[in-house]
Amino acid sequence: MSTLSIHPVEYLRLHVHYEGVLTGGLRAIGSLVKKVFALSEQAAAITLFLLAVGLISFSFMKIVQSASIAARYDAAITEVDLPPLQAVPTGMYPVNPVSL
Repeated sequence: MSTLSIHPVEYLRLHVHYEGVLTGGLRAIGSLVKKVFALSEQAAAITLFLLAVGLISFSFMKIVQSASIAARYDAAITEVDLPPLQAVPTGMYPVNPVSL
């Protein structure tokens, strides 16, 4: 019995130590992943808010621009002097009854 080797005991100790390192490493990686997901959720919420504000401001700018163009068109139409309807050329010449 005095010839028993201590290698199995050392082997078990090393594996128990590595198992502790492995589980500790997995816990550290797990906590890092949780922190990254929490930060990404906050970043997604901020991005969504900024996109909504941008969409609302862009649509408001386009509505104001179209109203401005319509107002200019209305102002230009009211300032134009149209000739009387008799003077508008129709492409047809009036028939002169004397020449017939």
